[in-house]
Amino acid sequence: MPRASLLRRSGHLIRLPLAQKRCLSLHEYQAQGLLAQYEVPVPRGRLATTPAEVAKYIDEIGGRGVIKSQILAGGRGKGSFGNGFKGGVRIVESADQGRDIASQMLGQRLFTKQTPPEGLPVDKVYVVEQLNVGHEFYLAISTDRANGCPILVMSQGGGTNIEELAAKDPNAVVKVPLDYTEGMTEEIISTICDRFSLHADRENLTALLQRLYTFFRERDATLVEINPLIRDFDTGRLICADSKVSIDNAAAKRQSHIFNLRDKSQEMAVELEAEKHGLVYIQLEGNIGCLVNGAGLAMATNDAVAKYGGSCANFLDGGGQATKETMVKAFELILSDKRVNTILVNIYGGIIRCDMIAESIIAAAQNFHDIPIVVRLQGTNSAEGQKMIAESGLKLFAEDEFGSAVKKAIELAGPCPDPAVGATIPKSETSAANSGSSKFKSTSTSQQSVRTFSSSSLRSPGKKIRSHQLQGRRGMSTTIARRSSQPSASSSIQNLNIGPDTQVVYQGFTGKAATSNALATLKYGTHILGGVSPSVPSETPHPHPSLSHLPVYPTLRTALARLPSKPHATAVLVPALHAASAILEAIEAEIPLIVSVAEHVPLHDMFRVQAALRTQSRSRLVGPNCPGIIAPPAKCRIGIMPHLQYAPGCVGIVSKSGTLSYEAVGATTRVGLGQSLCVGVGGDMLPGTSLREGLEALLRDEGTKGIVLLGEIGGEAEMEAAAFLRGWDAEGKGKKKPVVGMITGRTAPRGRVMGHAGAGMFLFPLPFFFRFISPVSLSLSLSLSLVFEHNSNPIPPCTSRYRWLVAGGSATAEEKIAALEAAGVTIAVHPGEIGTLMRGLLEEQGVVEKKKRVV
Repeated sequence: MPRASLLRRSGHLIRLPLAQKRCLSLHEYQAQGLLAQYEVPVPRGRLATTPAEVAKYIDEIGGRGVIKSQILAGGRGKGSFGNGFKGGVRIVESADQGRDIASQMLGQRLFTKQTPPEGLPVDKVYVVEQLNVGHEFYLAISTDRANGCPILVMSQGGGTNIEELAAKDPNAVVKVPLDYTEGMTEEIISTICDRFSLHADRENLTALLQRLYTFFRERDATLVEINPLIRDFDTGRLICADSKVSIDNAAAKRQSHIFNLRDKSQEMAVELEAEKHGLVYIQLEGNIGCLVNGAGLAMATNDAVAKYGGSCANFLDGGGQATKETMVKAFELILSDKRVNTILVNIYGGIIRCDMIAESIIAAAQNFHDIPIVVRLQGTNSAEGQKMIAESGLKLFAEDEFGSAVKKAIELAGPCPDPAVGATIPKSETSAANSGSSKFKSTSTSQQSVRTFSSSSLRSPGKKIRSHQLQGRRGMSTTIARRSSQPSASSSIQNLNIGPDTQVVYQGFTGKAATSNALATLKYGTHILGGVSPSVPSETPHPHPSLSHLPVYPTLRTALARLPSKPHATAVLVPALHAASAILEAIEAEIPLIVSVAEHVPLHDMFRVQAALRTQSRSRLVGPNCPGIIAPPAKCRIGIMPHLQYAPGCVGIVSKSGTLSYEAVGATTRVGLGQSLCVGVGGDMLPGTSLREGLEALLRDEGTKGIVLLGEIGGEAEMEAAAFLRGWDAEGKGKKKPVVGMITGRTAPRGRVMGHAGAGMFLFPLPFFFRFISPVSLSLSLSLSLVFEHNSNPIPPCTSRYRWLVAGGSATAEEKIAALEAAGVTIAVHPGEIGTLMRGLLEEQGVVEKKKRVV
């Protein structure tokens, strides 16, 4: 490949989709220590917890050095302490001065633009040698989401002035795509040397880049950021003066020694308590406590509450749990905020029946007699569940409709209290949470922060560069194009058109989840040929009596050789750590449609999958981290959708959120429309099928007369879908189909990360390269999330776990809504409106008969 094709310059400031992944952020001293293990050159440094240790270490490194407060938040250099001392990063000229400065840092709380209102505790400082800087560079390895590969980003200059540098000279920032297997090739090294005149440093640069990339791969890093990389004036050595490292949370099992470094003292005690019970809790500023399953539905609930004049006190994603113990803990977390006077429970029961959920709610509510609880249950056995709630004799209010449930909660809650009311979490409370104590105290923090990028010593942060223009967003992007020799992914979109003749195999067939799924799918009417399980030595009948007529093979290759016909699709129901291997096996076998539902597939596993997908055009992947695909008229399901809630009809649904898509199913069924084809593209950072591609499949599907498009804050997928829709209609490629859309996260709090499917927002100055690529890590320790942005002043970020969406440098909810509206999409405020809006649009087109209105 010509060297010029490796080098990508940016002529404009751009904002590509950011990451959809969760990661563990490390302190600077931890990151530098890990890099040193790979023989990456870093400054000499020691961790100190007392002023005496600081003085000792200053002497050891020559009597001069830099003292850096260790917190998981940026902006330390310009921060201030609770005692009035200024500067969390200070240069010292003697041991005595170091002792004095450390005594004013240690044991204090540091406040920066990225910390929560109560600041973060400084229990340790990093004492490093002072370097004689010759030249500075910015260097990072992260993820290019658009191309599904790692990317190297580098610029002349460095430190936190990189944004100022890029504003003056955008061409100063370059990015080079990396083949996942080949990594830092000689061609790439030559490219960097040419661009930055580093030929004299080629040997050192080669070793540095190769070691950094080895670390990136072997340690499942989502981000390795060196800011700045310096050439020492005295020695000429290239040294990583400061670093930021984030590790993929999905790889925690195989990187357990790194995850043992997690610093829980930097996290909220109430959120840690929720995590112990498999819940995700974020405290907000209202008086209506919310318990919802699924981040998409939770965000939609918060939006609706705000729309009708109320205010939510929290975000609480209960996931798929519905036991009495879980409900009790959820209510305890909600009521730990003394402002809460009403609870709104909004749950979609798919796999878990609504009557079982109602039993758990009623049992838990016995402990909370004085608080009114509004309950809306939808899904399997919802009528039975709602009846149980209504007849419980407790202060429970059953509401069937989305809007009516929200309005009832607002009516019971009354006026929202002063948001300033609320307590902070003392250090002792956090320590209690870390040690396993069940005692915790919540805080009204809507701005929890973790460190998002390394700050160079005593450098002022650059001006934040942002764009809010809808037009030209994609034109401003310098996304690295795939090689022209690679097959086109669009040729496999037709593989999404499943039907009555679609033949399916299962991978992981004998597992509990796959067995249960296959039983329901077979009963539904889907044609299953058999499956694969590595645990069987040779062909054998499935061990379950009702599936014993289906063969199980040890490998997919064996299955294809022995089955009477080749399968059209495979359902990959294997654990996340084995999902990539199963997907790769299916790609090699050229299975047309591959559906992987596993959550938390490690990012580096998906790099391998994406690389394989780019080499072929026969297979189409849906997922991972998705509900799958279903065609109700054909009775064909590949995935985990609650199929009994679907009805044959004419509305196609494409969604990033599982629970929201189920709500859309219920809404369109209630108005008599039903569904034609539903594609759950899921929330993985590197999805096999994008929102735009799912939309294209529905536009091409003859049985689909209307489309529901469900998006979320974070990334640019919705913008791309809107642009595609405008082009489709303009070119007259087919009969124009009405589209109803919804974007959740319009009223989500700034600087937070929310939910099991994830939601949150970043509004602080970001490392500049985040404008150019899709980093998987804008700060994050371990709590679940969707990350989003509002157009206002910079404020702190937060923590996250499981799937998350980042939109700190991508389109806001309002921008996405405006783009969709410009493409002719009708926007729903909440899921309850989707069916009515779609019915009205189809009636206008004469696709369905107008319902008689009763006056």
